[in-house]
Amino acid sequence: MLEYTEEKSLKYRLIAVDLDDSLLDHHQRISERNKQALRAAQEMGTHVTVATGRIPDSAMPFIRELNVAVPVIAYQGAYIKDTMTGKTLMKYPIPMEYAHQILEKCKEDNLYTQAYVENNYFFEQECPYSQLYRRISGLKGRAVGDLRTFLKEEPAKILIMDESERISSYFQLFREWFGGKLQVTVSKPIFLELTHIHATKGNALKQLGSMLGIPREEIIAIGDSYNDLSMIEYAGLGVAMGNAPDPVKASAQYVTSGNDEDGVAEVVERFVLKRRGLE
Repeated sequence: MLEYTEEKSLKYRLIAVDLDDSLLDHHQRISERNKQALRAAQEMGTHVTVATGRIPDSAMPFIRELNVAVPVIAYQGAYIKDTMTGKTLMKYPIPMEYAHQILEKCKEDNLYTQAYVENNYFFEQECPYSQLYRRISGLKGRAVGDLRTFLKEEPAKILIMDESERISSYFQLFREWFGGKLQVTVSKPIFLELTHIHATKGNALKQLGSMLGIPREEIIAIGDSYNDLSMIEYAGLGVAMGNAPDPVKASAQYVTSGNDEDGVAEVVERFVLKRRGLE
């Protein structure tokens, strides 16, 4: 963990929090303590947003639950969306040339693959992975047959699901293929995600801060996985969840409790609400 010296006079004006395995517990719910802490921060004038790899519609129940009034970051940073108006404020889709290369390799190696366009996702045919993803996201995608022939529009994201050992192997492979061209991240042990080279949560958070007139020093970013590293490193206070892998913790300035232990509330109470006795 990086050394962090708390500035007692510093007011944090924006909190960006990841959803899965960060704000949400293992039941995919926001705990009452997390909810109360974030709402108290909003009442003090601190903006709260979510930064997620999810489709905007999949994140909407939680956005509404928190009364988020500022734009949100979706698709790992490929989109910034104003959920109040429905307007997309920033968009970085995968160039079609790269999308077809990915899909060709996935088809050749029999990898379960999903392609995302706007608020929809598409896959070849129903299988245990499509059913698992539906349970996690709460959204039903469309089985469309061969994605190579179906896809006509640049996708916001391509997701591959498989056993963790194979995901690690293909992570290395696609990093070699697309280094400097695409972002290749592991968001869960069985999730490999590919997005535009500029589509990171850190880049999106920088853009959102600029839109709101908030410098990085006044931003808190909270996450648990490798796809959260860029925003953890960008924010004035980068926070890793207690359930994060060690490399993520090492890049954070503060490590909070786990997602089943109200870790988000701990951060908000200590650094925004200034409540003590939490160590």
